[in-house]
Amino acid sequence: MTFTENGATPIPTSLLSVELSWRSAHALDAHALLLDDDGLVRTPRDAVFFNAPRHPSQAVTLDQEPEPRSARLSVSLPRTESTVVRIVLGVSSEGPLHEVADLTVTVRDAAGTVARRDVPAPRSREVTALSIAEFSRDEEHWSFRPFDRSRDELSQLFEDFGIATDVDAVRGRISLRRTGFDRLVDENPTVAPPPDPRPDWHPQDTILRWWDGTQWSDRTVPLPPADARICPHCGRRRSWRVLGAPAPCRSCAAEIEEYLDTWRARAWRVLTGDGPGGVAWEELWTALRYRRISEDTGRAALRGPGLAYVERLAAFADEEITAAEVEEFDTALRELDLSGPQVEELRRRMHRGRTRTRFRAGELPVVHARGLHLDPEERVHLDIEATRIRQLSRGERATAGRLIGTNKKLRFVGPEAGIEMPWSRIVSVSIAEGLVALAATSARGGAEFDVEDPDLVAAMLEGALRVAKRLTLAPGRRDTRVIPPEIKAQVWHRDGGACIECGATHYLEFDHVIPLSRGGATSPGNLQVLCRSCNRAKGARI
Repeated sequence: MTFTENGATPIPTSLLSVELSWRSAHALDAHALLLDDDGLVRTPRDAVFFNAPRHPSQAVTLDQEPEPRSARLSVSLPRTESTVVRIVLGVSSEGPLHEVADLTVTVRDAAGTVARRDVPAPRSREVTALSIAEFSRDEEHWSFRPFDRSRDELSQLFEDFGIATDVDAVRGRISLRRTGFDRLVDENPTVAPPPDPRPDWHPQDTILRWWDGTQWSDRTVPLPPADARICPHCGRRRSWRVLGAPAPCRSCAAEIEEYLDTWRARAWRVLTGDGPGGVAWEELWTALRYRRISEDTGRAALRGPGLAYVERLAAFADEEITAAEVEEFDTALRELDLSGPQVEELRRRMHRGRTRTRFRAGELPVVHARGLHLDPEERVHLDIEATRIRQLSRGERATAGRLIGTNKKLRFVGPEAGIEMPWSRIVSVSIAEGLVALAATSARGGAEFDVEDPDLVAAMLEGALRVAKRLTLAPGRRDTRVIPPEIKAQVWHRDGGACIECGATHYLEFDHVIPLSRGGATSPGNLQVLCRSCNRAKGARI
């Protein structure tokens, strides 16, 4: 709806959003003045603008992070004190306003747009402050109508409504924008920094003052009363429940929930972008503290997105998991304060995946095995109960015993008979139908074992096999990059003197299957012939 010059439109007595928008690239600031019957402010704190963005009654709040080419005020008419009969809205700028194109003010409630006005540009080229509309009260009903008043300076406009100012001092501070306003905000007292350096509200006499992380700011709010029956946000009395606890303030709870919807979406962007723990993450919680919303409330609001985020981190736990990925996962749990059976299961999966990765890379534990005669340099990495499964002509036969893996061989010790398989005879380790299967070069083939944790056992045996065949080295060791001539000749003859990927015979190179940077060994089993193009395409991948 576009208003006529003197038109007025009734509006609902509810929480309203006042949005100012324009098409030009000018930077404008919105402000509001709460007036009594005399058309004047009752106190300098009845001015809401960039240096005092919130009225003590919470009736008017200025959005300090609006979208480009817009400004926004939240006006809660139910919270407006009875002595306030008018709320004048305006804009100001560091430069003249006559060049601002298509300035529009739109009023919305929960159902949609309730009023709108296209503001004409001022004729004077000196105008930097302009009143554009007002809310006026008639008994218990409110209406919205145009209200035009222009001045060369914002300080002059404020003086029209009863705020005495020092023109020179005010002009200097307005040009600096966010540095203070002598007549509207009390001077900052000389107070020592708080013990906690994070930006937050801190009590000073009868007010809370905002510490921005480096210095005390001019942003203040009334100190919340100690009475639990009074809402700490709006100062109104709350009703009591049957069991004696105070009921939540409905209007404040609705505003907090509305803000948390936007904050939750912003938090998800931070989580999936930079992750928790960075600068953007700290700014997220600073914004929550500025709204005087507890961090417990914020974490409760983030439980759903937080669980979704850690589930994404744990989605690839069955593959290779690095130490950095585990640290990122643990940091997310700590920052989001997540707990419960579901979280513990995700934590178990991540750490289990990291353990399997370490085993495959050759980081094997050394255990004490009972009743074994070992060579002087033989170390035991695995000693568990296992059942050997054999497929005989009469059917399947299971033999219980001990599966023992050392750095030289694999043993199965049973009550009837045992086997020994040197790593040089074992070709591969895999899992087939829940059994650990070993393929071997011997005439009798490999072996299959039923163990309690086949994934972990298979990873450990695979790591031992890689170390034994010098496909990888034990942790803390790195092989030389120089390939001996006899090994080059053996690999060249085995691969036929051609690239094993594309068959090319020009620009051939010897490539480490497992790169040296990841523990690969300079051995025939870990070398292959590739052409230069295929070698560059492979890179450091395995």
